Amino acid sequence: MNYFALFELPEQFDIDIDVLNQRFRALQSLTHPDRFAGASEQEKRMYMQKNAQINDAYYILSDQISRGEHLIELRDTQLPGEQETIGDTAFLMEQMELREELASANSAAAYEQLSRTISDMTADYVDRVNLLLTQNTQQANHEAGVELSKMKFMRKLAIETKESARKMLD
Repeated sequence: MNYFALFELPEQFDIDIDVLNQRFRALQSLTHPDRFAGASEQEKRMYMQKNAQINDAYYILSDQISRGEHLIELRDTQLPGEQETIGDTAFLMEQMELREELASANSAAAYEQLSRTISDMTADYVDRVNLLLTQNTQQANHEAGVELSKMKFMRKLAIETKESARKMLD
């Protein structure tokens, strides 16, 4: 299913989140199971399925990585395997350095600096993914998929950094 079409959004990586939220609320109100309490069991089931589909679509479109992957799949491009990301030695070295920074962080300032670095790097990945997906060629879509995989690593590192900082401050 094309989740962009469901929410009447353009098929592009960069979407207006406010419009997504508005359309989500509107679709939710149209299909909420409480509206169909007096309906037949078949109708209730149908609206419950539609409501679940809307929730799934919202989750995917509201998350940059999932949205990018959905867009790539809609374009009939195979998402790259993790091996392609792991095969990028420069990226691996960068990850190792960031993980060393995380392991040696011993102050709120160090965690804050690492979080800023991760945030800045993630923003660069988002920009590259947007640029590649705007090109809409098989090669650019594939490269965007590789960049999205790298974003997954960055997201995981950001979560670990936040957790480590929280534990240190407790």
